[in-house]
Amino acid sequence: MVRLDSFRSNLGKIGLGLILAVSVAGCVDKSKYEMSINPGDSMPGEVANSFDFSTVQKVNLNVDYSAFKTYGPVFFSVYTENPFIEVEDAPDDQWNENVKPIYEDYTGENGKFNAVVELPAYAQHLYIATGNFFTGMMLLEADVKNGAASVVAENQQVVAARGGTRAEGDGVSTADLSKLNLTTVGKNKIYNDWKNWLGTWNSASGRPDYLLTKTTNNSNLWISDEEMEGLYAAVGTAFVSGSAMNDEYISYPDLLLTQDSEVTFTLLGGSTCWKSSLGYYYYTDDNKPTKPSDINIIMLFPNTQDGQWARYALKNGETYNGIGVERGDVVQLMYYPNIANNDNKDATTVFPKGTRIGFILKTQAWAMQGNNYSIRCKNNKFYNNKYNTWCATTDGLSYCSPIGNQGTFLNPNGDSRGAKFSYKTKNGDNYTIISFEDAMDDQDFDDLIFALKPVGVFAPLPEIANKKSSTTGVYAFEDLWPNKGDYDLNDAIVNAKHEKEFNDKGKIIKETFYLTTYQNYVELTNGLALTLNTKKEPSSIAMKKVASGSTEAEEVSFTKDGNVYYLTEDFNGELGTTYILELTYTNPLESSADLASIQPFIYRSEGNQNWEVHIPMEAPTAKMNTSYFGKGDDRSNPSDGSYFVRQGNYPFGFYLKNADISAFEETILKRENESISIDKFFPGFLDWSISGGTTNQDWYLRPNQ
Repeated sequence: MVRLDSFRSNLGKIGLGLILAVSVAGCVDKSKYEMSINPGDSMPGEVANSFDFSTVQKVNLNVDYSAFKTYGPVFFSVYTENPFIEVEDAPDDQWNENVKPIYEDYTGENGKFNAVVELPAYAQHLYIATGNFFTGMMLLEADVKNGAASVVAENQQVVAARGGTRAEGDGVSTADLSKLNLTTVGKNKIYNDWKNWLGTWNSASGRPDYLLTKTTNNSNLWISDEEMEGLYAAVGTAFVSGSAMNDEYISYPDLLLTQDSEVTFTLLGGSTCWKSSLGYYYYTDDNKPTKPSDINIIMLFPNTQDGQWARYALKNGETYNGIGVERGDVVQLMYYPNIANNDNKDATTVFPKGTRIGFILKTQAWAMQGNNYSIRCKNNKFYNNKYNTWCATTDGLSYCSPIGNQGTFLNPNGDSRGAKFSYKTKNGDNYTIISFEDAMDDQDFDDLIFALKPVGVFAPLPEIANKKSSTTGVYAFEDLWPNKGDYDLNDAIVNAKHEKEFNDKGKIIKETFYLTTYQNYVELTNGLALTLNTKKEPSSIAMKKVASGSTEAEEVSFTKDGNVYYLTEDFNGELGTTYILELTYTNPLESSADLASIQPFIYRSEGNQNWEVHIPMEAPTAKMNTSYFGKGDDRSNPSDGSYFVRQGNYPFGFYLKNADISAFEETILKRENESISIDKFFPGFLDWSISGGTTNQDWYLRPNQ
């Protein structure tokens, strides 16, 4: 940064340079003189630049998924580039984790969203994506025109005639189920033969003959239509197709019965073209299995192909035959006390207290049986034993064959491939939910989802975590205001994050503002403060701070004056510190239009008044010493709402929507780059500034370009 003394000593040189440059410039646009001569210099007689240097646009965004039955709000994300990628040797597209959203939200219960949202000004073509379980991974595109963008999802999943999809057989289990246990056909067994003790099934489709029929005397074992609606709403919240499942759910121990109880299994759905086989096993903590051959597996569903999903004729031309299960199908689990001796005598429906129940999924097992109904998926690319994988809910018991998988999707430690969590209703009932990932190619764990009953008989599982989303931005200030500076914009840099937390209804229950401090070099002592603007009164506001080098947030009490929070008096003395304001709402916000906002600024205390610098056009606080306005290089005019403006094309500060501090760590924050104007590292800045923000709107995302 060029300080006042060195700046004054160079005035003569600057003036001479200016005269020479004007004489040579001829007919060149005068608005560019400042750029070619010296940062901050303005041509005589120019008025204040009316450009507010804003990188934000307000867009009336309309998103409509109402063509689908989604059982609740749909979470969606907005991007400026395609967030989906096709992965080689994987059956489905996946999310590109390197592509970050610029906005995220929930629709209403009806699947519709319409609100005015703030997006980066450069966002002109939008990619709107969801991984909702009931819509599948869906990508819609829209252009921002006249301040609006709209997408309406069409349900192109044409339901085929049901009668033609289920192949009928003789109703007995004639398939060669020994293949369930082989690493590859004809090779050694990894698991013991599965036990077909629950009953028989259709030999063509695999649909069981032992499904539980709903009666008045077993109502606590099956899920009512009302309960199913709630569970489906929970599924819509917990799962994002193509996106990683919560690690806590995956590694959690198997289900533990806290009392003697019957147990039933209810299918909620699946999201895969594969025909796998599902079994269950049980054990106690003092006899926990340590290797695959330790478990005795009982066949539950020979073919897990979900009928509702399979009847869709999808865009890839995939075909499906031999539906094995329907959503809502219920099977009652049986307990065999002598199973270790391969004896099914004395079977009972009651499992003893202290029993843990686990599940195992053999991928493509039904399709590997050699019948005419083997799956053909994605142009016949994925079939038979391509994925020779066993997925267990118990850590250490899963297995992948390196031969069948060609060394691609291995699981050397046998980690759990089943997620376990609970859905808690308003009246406090906890429903146990299990889901599987049927290979090693993604982590979304939505390939098979089911719930268990009765309610309240299992040890607590992690509850579905609230969804969180965040947007980022960077504030940068020159601290020599109202005098000319060097316009390196690195005197005070604040990395800002605004996080929203949603409840299971898609309503906002908490929002948190994080501000982290950075700078290159300064001699002046500045403070950091913010003005908090709320539309709905929070139930509480917590103030926290994470010191530089720490990961723990501590409760603090910032100095407060009305809605102004003074975070620190010494910006330089607390570099790398993160300041936090956490707003909690007992009554959830109905929409993002009710969100709070912040206006960070730098300040220095001068008795009862402050010296302050805000971004252009932003009004100061009531404590501002207004005598600074109009002094030096400032051209503020409070009467018409023009604050912190000047004649030239460099501002005293700005906010960069959707920016990340990483672009500045390698440019203006490097010590050797002190006092070098920002356009030297972001060449697009000048065109953007000169054009009044109409060109090069993403300049700050492209350092040295």
